[in-house]
Amino acid sequence: MQEYPRLADSESYQGEAVPIPNGPSALLVHLDNTARRLTTPWQICMIRAELLRNCSLPEGAILDPACGAGLQVSALGNALKRDVLAIELNQERAEMAAANLARISAWLGNENVGSVIIGDGTNSTSIIKLFETKKQISLLYFDPARPSGSTTHDLSEMRPLLNEVLDAWKNHLNETDSGPAIVLDLSPRLSELRRSQVEELIEERWPKIAKTWQWASRGSGRIDRLSLWLGAAADPQNERRFIRIPPSIHSEPLILGSGEHSFSNPTEDRTFPRKGEVLTMLDSALVSSGMASSWLETVLQEGDEFQWQNLTGRRPIITHREPLSFEHPLDSKLIQASGRIASLIRAPLEMEHLHNFVEKSIDAGIRKLTLRVSLDPELQPVIQRELDICLRRSSGAKTGFITRTSEEDHLLLCIDE
Repeated sequence: MQEYPRLADSESYQGEAVPIPNGPSALLVHLDNTARRLTTPWQICMIRAELLRNCSLPEGAILDPACGAGLQVSALGNALKRDVLAIELNQERAEMAAANLARISAWLGNENVGSVIIGDGTNSTSIIKLFETKKQISLLYFDPARPSGSTTHDLSEMRPLLNEVLDAWKNHLNETDSGPAIVLDLSPRLSELRRSQVEELIEERWPKIAKTWQWASRGSGRIDRLSLWLGAAADPQNERRFIRIPPSIHSEPLILGSGEHSFSNPTEDRTFPRKGEVLTMLDSALVSSGMASSWLETVLQEGDEFQWQNLTGRRPIITHREPLSFEHPLDSKLIQASGRIASLIRAPLEMEHLHNFVEKSIDAGIRKLTLRVSLDPELQPVIQRELDICLRRSSGAKTGFITRTSEEDHLLLCIDE
């Protein structure tokens, strides 16, 4: 049995090189099947790196105690011009990360920015002894492994455990007046209770340290990334931050901060939607960040008001009187759909009742109708295909969608705005 920890050889990995996910097509990296599924897209890696470039970080190396394929730590090391200390327990994946670190550094025109260690990310004492000079850490970046089928997202499911990582490296973290710099990449499904448990672990070790919770979204109806930025990595002006990742890697993200957009926990108004009102489906990550209500005040037309119809799940819904007005190019990307309610239909969305939806759609001049409602995954494409066929006889040219609010008995037929 080989002893741990030890340096990984960047030339040992012989796997195929593929274009980096959501990055320049000419940048080739190594990814096994697990890494293809779990690795952080390059676009997000670089957005995080750019945010950290604006921070006053302490001196030292970038530490990643569970680096996986190594893309995020490579982005940080190269963008911040810092040495990297990356650790991975799995030998093959550690060698893959070392190869990626070398590839990415070379592609960016830099010397290899650091080392990958095969070992336990909580074994700080043995890892530090590998180096002739004592390593001091500028930034701790931690993205723990999590079970893919988890429903509880308990902190005990993280590997390595968060408290063990913090305790192992606490005395090696350089600090500024704001404390150490730490970024925790956590489960996007972390509940408010779990988030408070994370904060408790942090407060036990660094009382009153600055914290910035960050939600990131690609607009897919879910939270894509949830992270906690601490100390010198936190934004002192914003306890919360929301990032809408643009479709193009060449575009700038939309960033909302709680310093400018106050955050709150809204409640459903339970006012039943009316025909003629505008129904808008919001980005669920924006709603989870607590900044949706504040952002809406900037895009509602003067004198207009909104009511929350649904706050949970992948399709948060509001109703209002007039179409929203967007100033920032990415403002429109914070909504999944928006349309004027043409009809309220009290019928189940089943094959034998589709004629109700088809006739109402034709009366409204709709030729293309999209299902924006939760259905059995096997039934959804069947119903969508039947609607497409039936609406070919419509003489209209409008598009629309079907959804529902908290009133399960009623479905809403909306014409796209």
